[in-house]
Amino acid sequence: MLVNVTKESLLHALQHVLKAVVANSPNPILSGIHIQAYEKALVFTASNTSMTIQYRVPEDKDSMNVQRTGGIVVPARYLSEIIRRLHAGWIACESEEPFILSITSGDSHVRLCGLDPAEFPPVHSPFTDAEPACKFHIQNDVLRSAIRQVCVAASTSDSRPVLTGVSFEFTGGNLSLMATDGIRFASRTLHTGYNINNGTNVIVPAKNINEIVKMLSDDKAATEIAVSRHQISFTANELHVQSVLIEGVFPSAVKNVIPQSCKSELLIGPYGFLQAVERVSVLAGGNIIRLTAASGKLVLLSGTADIGEVRDEISLEAMEGDDFTIALNGRFLLDILRCLDSGSLRVRYTGKESPVVILTTDPLSPALFLITPVRTHD
Repeated sequence: MLVNVTKESLLHALQHVLKAVVANSPNPILSGIHIQAYEKALVFTASNTSMTIQYRVPEDKDSMNVQRTGGIVVPARYLSEIIRRLHAGWIACESEEPFILSITSGDSHVRLCGLDPAEFPPVHSPFTDAEPACKFHIQNDVLRSAIRQVCVAASTSDSRPVLTGVSFEFTGGNLSLMATDGIRFASRTLHTGYNINNGTNVIVPAKNINEIVKMLSDDKAATEIAVSRHQISFTANELHVQSVLIEGVFPSAVKNVIPQSCKSELLIGPYGFLQAVERVSVLAGGNIIRLTAASGKLVLLSGTADIGEVRDEISLEAMEGDDFTIALNGRFLLDILRCLDSGSLRVRYTGKESPVVILTTDPLSPALFLITPVRTHD
């Protein structure tokens, strides 16, 4: 392998694939990055068995040219640290001896001991087990927004693995995303515009999909999503990411806990609501804040016995139904409010021990959240 590539192009590729590198893996090959030079492209791949990231640098006279094809796996940490410290401009990467990568930049010369690329986990593209159950495109800004909103409710505990993921359910050309940790529930429906196989339902690890959407740069571009029996893939321009799926069935009963009626409904501007919750959360003992809705206003209270208390008040855009007071976990509420994009919110009070329902009012991007109240002595 002999490739000339600019430092900028190298770093851009590395910053993507490093997200999948296992720092202290018992399998040394997973602590490395697979570099493969083809006739017209240089491809970087990293894998942690749960997620595989591949980034392609196409041949271009201003940034990369391949003089000899070949491949090698090199230690990710050392490669990235070395490249960051080299001078800007062209870098020559060559592997003549078996599993040795020579890096030359100006007067700097580095030799890295590598590993056999044949031992690196393969990237299955196209899918090897079967044709994808469904394949479609979603605009990046829409996908990023939906994932941010739903992932806030995913569990971080491994006691129930299915709850650490996001459910992808395809029905009637729509994609429904859902997640819950038993205390919170979030859902978002996306209109794909594609004739997708009904009944396809998979669970994607929330930590993987969070990393994937962070790598999507061009908001107006679209990402191709392909789902098979054992994995899901995301392809956007030169980036290709594969994630395993979580085995099991997402609890269908969570849909049944969504209250169908309410005692009160508030219409609130999200920005003012967010700011008020941030202020009262500073002194919230046990993260508990109290919300009281009455007379067209929402009063927020919190306090810690040995430090002090906070009272805040915001005006409501509209209110229907009875006055009420309820206690919520302020951190959980903040997680929801911080992932919302724009538009007013509908907050529905369904009872002192029933979930609070939060709905976005944008008909093009409907999102629903549930948050369970906190039981208090008063």
